[in-house]
Amino acid sequence: MKLNSSYGRIESSGLIHCPRSFKRKVDCSASMTLGHIDAAFGEIKTRLVDSLERRRAALKAEVISIQKEGLAPLIACREIVCQKLEETEEYILEGKALLGTAVGDLPVVDCSSYCEQASNLGNLPAVPKLEEVPRISFDLRVGEVLPDLLKVVVSAGRVSRMGPVQLTQLEEKPGALLVHWEEVDLERTVDVLSFRLQCAHGDLSESGIATAVEGGGDVEESEGTSKGKGTPTRLPSTSRFLEGNFHDMYRGPETEHLVRDLKPGEQYTFRVCCRVEGDTEWSAWSLPRVAATNQDHFCWEDKNPNYLVTNENKIATKITSDPSILFSRSAQFGSGHSIEFTILEAGVGCSDEGLGLVNTRFDGDSLLQVGALFLNTLGCVFVDGAEKTTRLPPLVKGSKVAFSCERIREDRIRVNIDSNNKTVTYDWRVEGASCESEHFRLFFALCFGETGWKVLVE
Repeated sequence: MKLNSSYGRIESSGLIHCPRSFKRKVDCSASMTLGHIDAAFGEIKTRLVDSLERRRAALKAEVISIQKEGLAPLIACREIVCQKLEETEEYILEGKALLGTAVGDLPVVDCSSYCEQASNLGNLPAVPKLEEVPRISFDLRVGEVLPDLLKVVVSAGRVSRMGPVQLTQLEEKPGALLVHWEEVDLERTVDVLSFRLQCAHGDLSESGIATAVEGGGDVEESEGTSKGKGTPTRLPSTSRFLEGNFHDMYRGPETEHLVRDLKPGEQYTFRVCCRVEGDTEWSAWSLPRVAATNQDHFCWEDKNPNYLVTNENKIATKITSDPSILFSRSAQFGSGHSIEFTILEAGVGCSDEGLGLVNTRFDGDSLLQVGALFLNTLGCVFVDGAEKTTRLPPLVKGSKVAFSCERIREDRIRVNIDSNNKTVTYDWRVEGASCESEHFRLFFALCFGETGWKVLVE
């Protein structure tokens, strides 16, 4: 009875905890969404008002410019007419003075000068025609513009219960996470053209943000968003918790992506969205998912004196002319894994030089033996020392070679080798290993006899 009672209390506690946790996620996402709505519409309002003010100022400036241009000849004409009137008054007074003088006393020069100047009184400037005088007007068909503008505003934005694409699985890989997603908006009638995966360091899920807020993390006020009593909702600072921390990891049509170079044991937050045919904007983000890998990244051993190992043991450089095999630090490569080698620098290359997979460490200076799947620098593939007929491109500077494998039987795995967009597949019987065990792992290795080779493993 005590066991049942204890179990019942545990069960009841779990049932109570789940609704509380879900409620916090719903409340947090609702508060953040309300804040995003306020921010988006606030920006639209600011820019729209600013554009209207700019347009109004430009139109008024155009009116003033036309006004000045139209008045300029009229003002000039008026000034000339006024000047002529003043001259006419002077001539009249001068004429009266001449009339009051006796005929014998009139100077001949003054009379002739007066008559010549008086003959110019009728010369007036040309006045602009009525049709040449501006009649300024303004035309804005509000009845046509406003409905279209209101239509855009009324349909702006969309609230989604959840994003049209959601993360479905995050698989641990050595120093990486394989992220899967799928479409959940089955009612959408248009095709998805591209997906966009983003990653941020740390727990940036709604629950993680809420915990940070409760613990006194950076927050900012979001006006217009209120809780029950009308007080502003405190949202995490976007620069710390949201957009500023997320970075694009992948854009393309695939529904999975291997995110590399992750630190084991540390949390990362992922989210995904999509863009559909005929749309230029990305959709709403999926629910964030938090995950971590506890598997160390692929790396070389650092105890071989013939190789210089750098960059967190990811890059191996051949520094001597002695033939030597460099193994991985441990057996790291297993079923479902994908490993990629990049040739950063290349030497001459011989038939017994190259890289591959081995089921165990062994002595010697060549990978041409049983227990090894070997790709030499010339592009030849050897399985347990036997050469295969299909050739891959030779290894040169810039070459990328990827190995992936899957279990097919207890003692056999299927290995895919991709080199410069050419792929071959081999079923390899691994001696002395149980391929079906979840702990099944292989070493990876490289073998060079001359200097000049530099290889990155990821």
